[in-house]
Amino acid sequence: MANSILFFGCILLVLFLGVKLKINIGFIALAFAFLIGTTAGGMSAGAVVNLFPVTLFFNFFIATFLFAFASQNGTLKKLAEHLIYACRNAGWLLGILFFLVTALVAGLGAGGAAPFFMSAICFSLAIQAGISPLLVPIAMWTGPMVGASFAWTSGYATNVGQLEIYYDTATASGYVVSFFAFRAVYYTILYLVMFVILKGYRVNKTNISMAKPEPLDEAQKKTLAIILGIIVMIVIPAFVQLIAPNPITKWLTAKCSFQFLASIGIVLNILWKTAPYDQVIKKHVPWDTLLMLSLTGMYMALAKNLGIIDYMSETLQNSVPAVMIIPGIVLIMSVLSFFVSGGVIIPMMLPLLSVLSAASGASTGAIYAATQMGLTSSSISPFSQGGAAALTGCTDEAIRKKLVKQQTILSGVFSAVLLVVSALGAFSIL
Repeated sequence: MANSILFFGCILLVLFLGVKLKINIGFIALAFAFLIGTTAGGMSAGAVVNLFPVTLFFNFFIATFLFAFASQNGTLKKLAEHLIYACRNAGWLLGILFFLVTALVAGLGAGGAAPFFMSAICFSLAIQAGISPLLVPIAMWTGPMVGASFAWTSGYATNVGQLEIYYDTATASGYVVSFFAFRAVYYTILYLVMFVILKGYRVNKTNISMAKPEPLDEAQKKTLAIILGIIVMIVIPAFVQLIAPNPITKWLTAKCSFQFLASIGIVLNILWKTAPYDQVIKKHVPWDTLLMLSLTGMYMALAKNLGIIDYMSETLQNSVPAVMIIPGIVLIMSVLSFFVSGGVIIPMMLPLLSVLSAASGASTGAIYAATQMGLTSSSISPFSQGGAAALTGCTDEAIRKKLVKQQTILSGVFSAVLLVVSALGAFSIL
């Protein structure tokens, strides 16, 4: 209890000091991470350093660096102009296309890497068309939720494999399919609602040149070819492996990760001199945001070391009335996903599914879906992997800082929405 109060109290203090003193909150969070970790957490300074989110840092850096070349040499702007020109007679559909194309890329095998492909292009399009930039990270976040909700995706195999430790294959598959179907429908509706609220259908035609854009120059063609090549190398082998498994595409899907291909893409951009390297690294890699996300992530990782996860889980299991079990699961999972990856929490929750099902009277499938959905509801937070990925394509620092605040607020709003949905008994259909 004391550690929980201390942990959440310091989060509020970090946010207050960051805003009040106009200091990158990452550095304040880092100081608190060492203070709380070495005192209340009983950790060494080295152990606190090991909390640094290497994966988050690398994924964010590698994606922004790759697309920085396209931003510096005007590829993204030129591509946006061509796409807008192609859609000039139905400009209101642009906001819908952000969501649909991202979902399609995710569904074809890119999964959670889809925002790395789409974010930069969609941000450029939104700014050109006068569409609210906030609609882009929402599309980048909800699109993969829908696109990755198919039985041929890696997420399906992973989830079924985890459940098979406790249930037979047919039962495990049923739980995962039910969860995926619920997630796909829920996030499609959520995006459409936000599309209407943010008036994504309104396009500022006065800022859109309807004249046919100039063709891409050689440097832009090379940059675009690199980006498309990376997409093809990830999507096509994965798709072929699904419909016609073979050793070649199996090897390609295993070895050709986005991070690996993006690294090659960066080297090719440098070798082909598609844009001045010094300008790209200085002006178009968002170092301030990258440091803020990574250093704040170190503090968030203290939740496990301070015993907060165990405390909250025990409270849910032993102290919550039956009627509040599912809403309670959604609430706690939403809170935990602010600080800890779902990949850490899910294995901890799986042994409790049957117990919570018996205590609540709800089906095990409903408990499982509520757990998984709770973990996704706040993941648009810029401090999470999904929220950070959605921001990778934003090259305007002022817009990015505004989106960080807006996404933080939306993570709470969307969590509250799911909490209401769960209280109304939506999971009872599973």
